[in-house]
Amino acid sequence: MIPHVQLPGPAGEWTSKDRQSVAERIGGICRKEGYFFVHNHGVPAELLKEVYAEMQRFYRLPPEEKSKYDATEKSQFLGYRGLGREKSRTHAGTEACEQYRIGNTTPDLALPESVDFYHEHFPKSLELFGHLTRLGDGLLAACALDLGLEEDFFSAHLGAPLHRLGLNYYGASHLSRVGSKVDYAMSPHVDLSLLTILDQDEPGLDVRDTDGTWLEVPSVDSALFVFLADYVQRWSNGRHRAAPHRVSAVRRDRMSVQYKHRPDYGVVIAPLEALTGPDEPAKYAPLDTGSDYVAVLRSILGR
Repeated sequence: MIPHVQLPGPAGEWTSKDRQSVAERIGGICRKEGYFFVHNHGVPAELLKEVYAEMQRFYRLPPEEKSKYDATEKSQFLGYRGLGREKSRTHAGTEACEQYRIGNTTPDLALPESVDFYHEHFPKSLELFGHLTRLGDGLLAACALDLGLEEDFFSAHLGAPLHRLGLNYYGASHLSRVGSKVDYAMSPHVDLSLLTILDQDEPGLDVRDTDGTWLEVPSVDSALFVFLADYVQRWSNGRHRAAPHRVSAVRRDRMSVQYKHRPDYGVVIAPLEALTGPDEPAKYAPLDTGSDYVAVLRSILGR
């Protein structure tokens, strides 16, 4: 059973009392399941429709046109990941989807000549990006409160955050086209982010519960799906659970919008001293959101 949370409206308008109310509602969910639907989130339904229309237009472009926006280290991995471009982290093959990334960049790495170049097909997606950033900030503040921290605790690590919006296309023929020998289109994994917010036009996402059972995430009108990711689990020393997830083999074309809320480049994330002690030692090694994260992207996208 996937929990549902009724929010007090658009997160950018929440008061401290609102954030405390959300923390009380999601606290137990974050500690157990780590995933939930949110309602009354303030993202216009019409905007989501326009984002899917942008995605359709882009993915219908000829391959040579899409390849102009190839995601590489030089673009800070913004742009297009063609079918079979991303290597699986769990099997010898590749992921059976096409992907596109828009979002923030960091001056700590070489910048592409024009970030706007990678965003030019997606003005409505950039508008959605702003809505989801505010929602992510609100949910993260609620997580902090549930952990007994100040509501703005995580804000110190969000001065120049590397939030990203993934625009993903899973074609019904993609599994056969990449010669996949598994029965899922995206391998099981936990996101390298703080939390992830997702919408899908067709079911396909599965999450794994605490018993190890895979649950299909339905498409719910007017609701967004949220799941916690590695960085919150690591900072909280496992008090908040990151949700393993995958995309099953799709029977018809499917698109998803996947927003990842991330901290600044180069933040070292390790279990907080306030949440560890002699009876609760650190369960996770430190992870650098700069060099360690880039190393992962190199391993799955390197050429």
